[in-house]
Amino acid sequence: MKSCRDVEQLMTPYVDGEAAADDRAAVEGHLNRCGRCRDLVSVERAAHDVVTARRDDLREAAPAALHSKCAAHAAWNRSSRRVAPFIRRWAPLSVAATLILAVAAVFTLGLNNKVQALAVQMTLDHVKCSRFARTPTTVDAAAAGQQWAATYGWPLRVPASSSSTGLELRAVRRCAVTDGRVAHLIYEWQGEPLSLYVLPEKVVGEPEQVVERFAHDSVVWSQNGRTYVVLAHARRQDLEGVVRYVKANVY
Repeated sequence: MKSCRDVEQLMTPYVDGEAAADDRAAVEGHLNRCGRCRDLVSVERAAHDVVTARRDDLREAAPAALHSKCAAHAAWNRSSRRVAPFIRRWAPLSVAATLILAVAAVFTLGLNNKVQALAVQMTLDHVKCSRFARTPTTVDAAAAGQQWAATYGWPLRVPASSSSTGLELRAVRRCAVTDGRVAHLIYEWQGEPLSLYVLPEKVVGEPEQVVERFAHDSVVWSQNGRTYVVLAHARRQDLEGVVRYVKANVY
């Protein structure tokens, strides 16, 4: 019986149709029992489909440096088929990382609505990070905000854990969405991961917008020159208390 970690090692070849027959059977057996891994597979498939559909546009628009990086990454992936499993276990991250680059290019080129592009990028990042950041430890919000400012050079007000809204702060990390200056605040809410993304500038209009992608709702708005996104595997009406709490406790 394969664990979630075992399945993560096989995710990319499974989605790409390159997994051996016994590995495919093992993955499918695990997916029948594990809703979280089914969600991850759906995201990986969406990543694969979007990158494939946009391949020509992205290839033409991508700068030379990105072409070089992709070529090097492809060469590494080919060689990694012969390396130890403990190295290959990170391979599933490559598809989502590629899509983040791809959607970032779409975002820059204006080939898609900016709010939609942000929602896609952040949903993928949320699904990935929630698998590695689940911890019972509650993070001190004030200390995390101070550490962020000292490390990244811009002030961040981190909404603290709140019993009234059911939020428990689990991690604060830097996210590679858009230009890599995004703060990703990871909470546990009703036993599930919830993300708050903070961009240090206004990139969307102030009126709140809601985007549904991959069975996750993203609530996006700008406030006081910054952009905020609350994202979870939930409907907007269920997130009302969380969004209200966040708006009252950020800049």
